[in-house]
Amino acid sequence: MKATELTTSPIIFDPEAHEYLLIGEDFTSTVYSGVTSILSEVLFPNKYKDVGDDVLARAAARGTRIHELCQASDTIPTDRREGDEQYDAEVTNYELLKASNGITMIANEYLVSRDDWGVASQIDCVDSEGNLYDIKTTYRLDTEYVSWQLSFYAEMFEAQNPTLKAGKLYAIWLRGTESKLVEVPRKTPEQVEQVIQAWQAGETLTTAEGDDIDRLVAIEEQIAILKDSLSELETKRTQALEPIQARMIEDGVKSVDNPHIKITIVADSTSTRFDSKRFKADHSDLFNEYSTETTRAGYIKTTLI
Repeated sequence: MKATELTTSPIIFDPEAHEYLLIGEDFTSTVYSGVTSILSEVLFPNKYKDVGDDVLARAAARGTRIHELCQASDTIPTDRREGDEQYDAEVTNYELLKASNGITMIANEYLVSRDDWGVASQIDCVDSEGNLYDIKTTYRLDTEYVSWQLSFYAEMFEAQNPTLKAGKLYAIWLRGTESKLVEVPRKTPEQVEQVIQAWQAGETLTTAEGDDIDRLVAIEEQIAILKDSLSELETKRTQALEPIQARMIEDGVKSVDNPHIKITIVADSTSTRFDSKRFKADHSDLFNEYSTETTRAGYIKTTLI
């Protein structure tokens, strides 16, 4: 498959307003909905319900920039900016995933649309075999969500290109030094149409239990993202302190007072630790004699998969 074989959609994407527009002959515009907004309304209404707007905005900006840098190695050039080096691991892993799997991308941000649905979206990547890809930089890869997303794209791709068939569907997950290429199953045309009909009717297709679990997952993801952000800030704090500590040591200063912060060098110290494991092995009778049992209340545990 070549890029020249792909049909161009009449829809225009406005990145500022993040809107898909069909401009009529009289220059009036019709707004088309995006696939992700439909999925959020119908299947995943609580996916980001409890995630703060500032957290979502930071994650979106990070994801967008990683997309741009990765796709620069495909078909959409971009100039390097200050700070882009923090995404070098993701970009390198993207290129390695392509090379190790023999993938050649022929299109990025390929816009597809369905007039009968009033829906348009951009496919992150299309390769020479007609396989469709979506790049994810989220803390956790939600394969069920990507399956729905790419299944919609596949239906729209084939409607826009009647002589072509969408190939396999893949998620490309990039998160720091971690990365993976995951094939996701395609939903049936009937399943996709059911979601469209529910969306047009203003209905959702989730259960109360599903809503509760989705909300919990969203909260857990927000906690994980905030921990990630905290870890990054602590690393930056350590880096910022290094030259300050060096100057303080050189000047023989133990403490620096500032209207906003006090910096103190804490000298090396020693501490004594009781080796209970060794004591138990050498003196099991005494250990048992002085040991007491306590009961810890049971609790419910969550683990992001």
